[in-house]
Amino acid sequence: MELLQNQKYAKAAARQHALASGLSIDTGLQLIEAYRLLLNTEDYAKLPAEPLAVGAVLEEIAHKLSPYAKQYNTTIEVSVQHKLAPVLAHHASLSAALEVLGSSIIRAQSAQAEQKTYSLVLGAHRSPDNAIATGVFSGVHGLSDRTLRAARSLVGKARQPLPAVPAGAAAGVLVADMLCAAMWQPLRAAAHHNLPGLVTMLPSSKQLQFV
Repeated sequence: MELLQNQKYAKAAARQHALASGLSIDTGLQLIEAYRLLLNTEDYAKLPAEPLAVGAVLEEIAHKLSPYAKQYNTTIEVSVQHKLAPVLAHHASLSAALEVLGSSIIRAQSAQAEQKTYSLVLGAHRSPDNAIATGVFSGVHGLSDRTLRAARSLVGKARQPLPAVPAGAAAGVLVADMLCAAMWQPLRAAAHHNLPGLVTMLPSSKQLQFV
C-alpha cells in the first residue's frame, strides 16, 4: 500500500513540479518513466547500471538547466573533486533525479531571498567511506536531514511536506529523493566547499577508472 501511495504521489508531484517550474513536458515524462522503472524493479542491481563519469553527468545536467536558470538570474557551476572514480548508476534515473533536484533548488532559492543574481553548484566529492557524494548546493535553507525525514513521513498525507520551499519545488525535491532512495541512498544534507546542499551517496565503480 505504501509503495502504491508513493507511486501515485510521485506521478502527481512530477506533474506539479513540471507545471510550476516551467520545465518541458519531456522532462516531466522522463522523471515519471524513470521512477516507474525503479518501482517495477525488485532489485536495483537488475537495472542496467553502468560506470559513469560523474563530472560528465553533471555537465550534461548543467547544460539542460541553463535556460531555466537564466529565467531566475542563476549561474550554474560544476565542481568535481579531482580524479574521482566513476560511479556505478543507472544513467537515466541519476540524470532525472539530479535535474529535477537542480530545477527545484533554483526555484526555491529565488523564492527565499530576493537578490539580483544567484548561484548554484552541481558538485561531487569523495566521502570518508569512499562513496561519491553527488548533488546540488546553494543558499537554500530549511532542507536538513531532519526536515527531509519529516517530509518523507508526510508523503501522500500533506499538501506541503516541505514548508521551507514553494510547493512545486518541494514536490521536485521529494521525487528526486524517492529516485535516489530506490537507486542507492536517499538525499541527505551535506556541504561542498562550505556550501550547503543535498546529495545522494553513489558507489564508486570498481570496473573502470576514468583519469
